[in-house]
Amino acid sequence: MRSSERNLLVAIIVLIVGMLLVLLPVYVRADNARDWQNMPKDKNLIFGYYSNIHTNTSIDSALPVDGASVDADLYLLRYARSFDIDGRISAIQIIQPYASVTASLDNARYFTGSLSHENLGDTQVIFAHNLFGAPALSEEEFRRWQPEMFLSAAMWLTLPTGDYDSGNTINIGANRWSFKPELAFGLPLGPTWLELNSWVSFYTDNKDYQQNSRLEQRPLYALEGHWSYTLSPALWLSLDGSWAKGGETRVDGQLQDDEQENVLLGGSVGFMLSPHLGGMVAYTDTAKHRDASPDITTWTFRLQYFW
Repeated sequence: MRSSERNLLVAIIVLIVGMLLVLLPVYVRADNARDWQNMPKDKNLIFGYYSNIHTNTSIDSALPVDGASVDADLYLLRYARSFDIDGRISAIQIIQPYASVTASLDNARYFTGSLSHENLGDTQVIFAHNLFGAPALSEEEFRRWQPEMFLSAAMWLTLPTGDYDSGNTINIGANRWSFKPELAFGLPLGPTWLELNSWVSFYTDNKDYQQNSRLEQRPLYALEGHWSYTLSPALWLSLDGSWAKGGETRVDGQLQDDEQENVLLGGSVGFMLSPHLGGMVAYTDTAKHRDASPDITTWTFRLQYFW
C-alpha cells in the first residue's frame, strides 16, 4: 500500500470510528426494558453485559472505496446498590466497559486495510432517585407491594479513565468528561409495562484529539420507549425503540457535518433462572438514519445477580 493510500485509509477509518463513538451511548446503553423499576432497599446488583456491534457505512463515491465497517465487542461490568432517601428508592451505580474495536474498508476499488484496538473504556458513575411511585421498601414489604406508575431521575457522569493515546487512530477512551441527566417513566397495565426514558448528553472538549487538534461536540438528545409483556413471573418480552438527534462535532473549530438523527428498533427477552439470578437477550437495528451515518446492528447479552 502506498503512503498516500495508507493516509486515506486512516482518514476514512478515523471518520467512521468517530461516528461510532458519537452514537455509542445510544446503541449500547445500560438502559433496557424494566431497568428502572422498583427494587428492595439496601440490596446489591451485579451485571455482566456483552454486546456485539456491527456497522455498514456508505462512503462518498468520490473516494476510492465503496464502504467501510466497524465491528466492536463491548463488555460491561455494572454494580448497583439501592438505599433509602426520604422514603424513596435511590441507587448508586458504577459501570466499567472494556471494548475491542476493528475498523476496515469493504469492497475497496484499489486497496483494502483495517485497524484494531482493545482496552478499558471510560468509567461511568450514576446516581438515581425515584420522584414518585417507587417507595423504599424492605424485602418483606416489597413482596406485598403492588407496582404503580413511577417517575425516576438519574445523573450519569462519564470519567476520562479509559485508554487514550492521541497518536492512535482508534481509542477506546474519549479523553473528556460527559454528563447525562435522565428521566425514566413507567406505567403498569395488567401484565404489560409501558416505559419512556429521555435524556441529553453534554460533553467537555477533547483538547488532545489526533495529536494537535481540539474536538468539541454538541449535546446529543435521545428518547427511548419499551413495551413489555409478562409471560410468567420468570419471563417477559419487550419491543424497544429509540430516537437520537444532535451530537455534531467540531475539530479545531470546523463543523464536521456529522450530526446524528437515528431511529433504532428492536426486541428483548428477560428471564429469571432463580430468585437471585437472571438475564436478558436484546437485539437492535437501525431503522432510519441520516445520510452518511452508520447503519448499526447490536446484539446484547446480560446476566445479573441480586443479593
